Amino acid sequence: MDKSTRSNTADIELWIRLVKEGNKDAYQHVIEFYQLPLYRYVYHLLHNREEAEDAVQDVFLQVFRNMDKYSRQISFTSWLYKIAYHHCLNIIRKRKGLLSRLHLFQREAVTTDYDSEMRVDEMLRGLSLEEKQIMLLRVVEELTFDEISLILDCKAATVRKRYERTRVKMQRNYAQEEGKSIGKESWTSITPER
Repeated sequence: MDKSTRSNTADIELWIRLVKEGNKDAYQHVIEFYQLPLYRYVYHLLHNREEAEDAVQDVFLQVFRNMDKYSRQISFTSWLYKIAYHHCLNIIRKRKGLLSRLHLFQREAVTTDYDSEMRVDEMLRGLSLEEKQIMLLRVVEELTFDEISLILDCKAATVRKRYERTRVKMQRNYAQEEGKSIGKESWTSITPER
């Protein structure tokens, strides 16, 4: 270990000690020291600039909140990167879960002529916040209408009706985008009964 590395390690441990003692400003030094290398690491895991930027911020926030759990038994760098790694794994799992459920929004395979990699946010474009919530809770999170009714504080029958109306609205939106007429029967695959 060269002199500059030992100096950086000593500085980091000093900043960590100061943060643990309540000096929140010292954490800025930690962020400045690790921001670029942590971003590069996270970017290579996620392969998406925006997600990587958000993830780095989330990791720094998570580290700050859990600073009292850090002990010098392992290096701070190792601890930080372990948190970043697990955070990225969670993002990747969520991403795979969303992508694997996209087929629930798409027409039958026989008539599919648009990109199967369409993002969920694009699919929900044009919906109100409540409509987006219902679709995400029902299709992505796979909650029952009863569970969604508890979250939204309304009757399950109301949720079911809103879900059906939103499904038809999405159908119309995509028909307009595609310049085609999509039949109701092609969207029945996203209405599993529970």
